[in-house]
Amino acid sequence: MVRETDPGIDAVPRAVFTVQDLPERQRYEVWSDSISCIFDVDADRETRKEGFFASVDASMFGPVMLARTSTRGQRWTRSASTMGRDGMDHYMIQLYERGGQNLSDGRVEAEQSEGDLAVYDLARPVEATTDAFTNLSLIVPRELLAESLRMPDDQHVRTLSAADPTVALLRDHMISLKNLSPRMTDAQAAAIVPATIQLAATCLNASVRDTPGGEAGIAFAALTSARRLIEANLGEEHLTPDWLTRQLGMSRAKLYRLFEPLGGIAHYIRERRLRRALLELADDETRNRPIYDIALTAGFSSETAFGRAFRQRYGVTPSDVRARNASPRRRSTNPALDRRYEDWLQHLAV
Repeated sequence: MVRETDPGIDAVPRAVFTVQDLPERQRYEVWSDSISCIFDVDADRETRKEGFFASVDASMFGPVMLARTSTRGQRWTRSASTMGRDGMDHYMIQLYERGGQNLSDGRVEAEQSEGDLAVYDLARPVEATTDAFTNLSLIVPRELLAESLRMPDDQHVRTLSAADPTVALLRDHMISLKNLSPRMTDAQAAAIVPATIQLAATCLNASVRDTPGGEAGIAFAALTSARRLIEANLGEEHLTPDWLTRQLGMSRAKLYRLFEPLGGIAHYIRERRLRRALLELADDETRNRPIYDIALTAGFSSETAFGRAFRQRYGVTPSDVRARNASPRRRSTNPALDRRYEDWLQHLAV
């Protein structure tokens, strides 16, 4: 039997959501509403009505969440409108302890089997189909992990084989951390976070094929430099292809070739600007900042142009995002349901 932390000591925060004690006719509806804090789900009629079960056992290790989820087979979607609704900017590393999934971002498809790890970039859309499963999800704010990754913007819809030794190390660490969490104090949890993040970075970096040599290696380095330059100048009017070519010392044709796999240079800059604006709109600290100022900071010439581009990308207006984040999520009033994990996930931050 696992020994809990001593009374009076700040323990690792834990929330256990389950629909098991609800009438069967209510279970799927309550589950669907709860998990919509991160995914929209769908299931066939038999799955919804006959013995449906779902649970989320979440623990907070400082700014990092580790959650074990069990439920029946479903279809999962994280769309542009979902991202516009919640403004999350985290990485999620999933271990399937039982079952598996197929996932796709519209361009790349991947299959995850039991024991494998899968990586989600929650700032990008994804669709997945699962069997009945139990999985363990490590959710880390981008700013904690990105700087340690060789390819921070290329982690989405990656599957990592259970046969890889570094995958096995991270897998075993996630399982041990979750199993030991009832015995850990908040202080111990905070102390283990840096090691957990470093192990995750090591795993994700080691499982990336070595950066190619020759011309391909040069192109990879050039793309990395271009991305960093764009990120540092997103709010500047001078951020144009011509300015980038001068700063990077390359031809316009080469710059266009570098960004062609990412939808083109103009598309990439627009995506990064809209993403920055979304995060500001969803941030409690910038709630009173005028949308016009956010539009200018994101590199748009007017609030009208920004609003049009934002709605086209996310399916909601900037005002919708701000209003939704100013109002608490509407939930079932059943006091027996522990839905704190929804708030933890929404406000996960350093």
